[in-house]
Amino acid sequence: MMNQAILITAAWAALAAGVFAAFGEWLHHRRTQKLGRLAFGPEARPRAWTAAAPVLRAVALAGVVWSLVVLLGFDGSSRMRERNAATTRHLMVLLDVSPSMDLQDAGEGGKQTRRDRAAALLKSVMERASSDEIKITMACFYSDAMLLVKECADREVIWNFADNLPLHIAYRPGKTSLLKSLNTAAGYAKDLPRKSVTLLVLTDGDAVPDTGLQPMPSAVSDVLFVGVGNVARGTFLDGHLSRQDSASLSQVARRLGGHYHDGNLKNVPGELLRHLTASDQRTDHFQVSLRTAAIITLALCAGLICLLPVLLESFGSAWRPLAIPDGAQQQPTSQPAEVPA
Repeated sequence: MMNQAILITAAWAALAAGVFAAFGEWLHHRRTQKLGRLAFGPEARPRAWTAAAPVLRAVALAGVVWSLVVLLGFDGSSRMRERNAATTRHLMVLLDVSPSMDLQDAGEGGKQTRRDRAAALLKSVMERASSDEIKITMACFYSDAMLLVKECADREVIWNFADNLPLHIAYRPGKTSLLKSLNTAAGYAKDLPRKSVTLLVLTDGDAVPDTGLQPMPSAVSDVLFVGVGNVARGTFLDGHLSRQDSASLSQVARRLGGHYHDGNLKNVPGELLRHLTASDQRTDHFQVSLRTAAIITLALCAGLICLLPVLLESFGSAWRPLAIPDGAQQQPTSQPAEVPA
């Protein structure tokens, strides 16, 4: 929210502007009373509605001043956001950075690396989850999960981690452990509000044993496993055939009460992101921020100040002075008398 001192300053500035405007209107009325017959004809008074014009002018001027002071409080930024707006939803991203993610068998025709395909899928999800009420927590995993950023609102920071950053060099070479990484990620989410987290796992899959997988904390409402890489054809890496393990990912998703989606060719469907992209039910359907209210007030008050002179000129009085046509002035008919010699 904006600093309370700014709002108090705006209120006092608007009050001072209104008082000075009212004083000016009173002086104007006092000085023009004697000109009523000249301006408004025999009745010496305008139409009744014009009595509201001085009040409207004073109020409009006060509104303009209030709006300008409030807008100055936003540090001149044209897209200032309410920085302490309540966070109602969280997106937790668990990104696979194992060496197998560098294999090129993903996307149309298998021309993308699995890492690039995972980055494209993440970008698609973030574009649909662009609300200020959504904060993103991101972790990468190989032999274990490593927290990268927590409750971040800047999408560019998240995108930078996914965009070909060699995060695997932070780990010692070894085997990918999806189970251990999921248990570690559960610890990152346990302190977040209940049913506020959507867990998105981007990976090419890994075998998970039948035991050892811990349930997700109450903060996690949805679990979504998105696989990358070719499902049918694999590539040899480190002495074994590496391909997207769709069966293993689907099994883990069911064990956690979540969903699995093959993202090798298609983006994540919208129905799987309903909780993340839905409007917040705990807030009003229509909200006007303080900045928006100030802009609307400024536009209305400035428009009223500009429009009042036109209305007063056109509809302020029923009396219209007669205009004398240009050629209607009488010409002198008598000739100057001749002076006798």
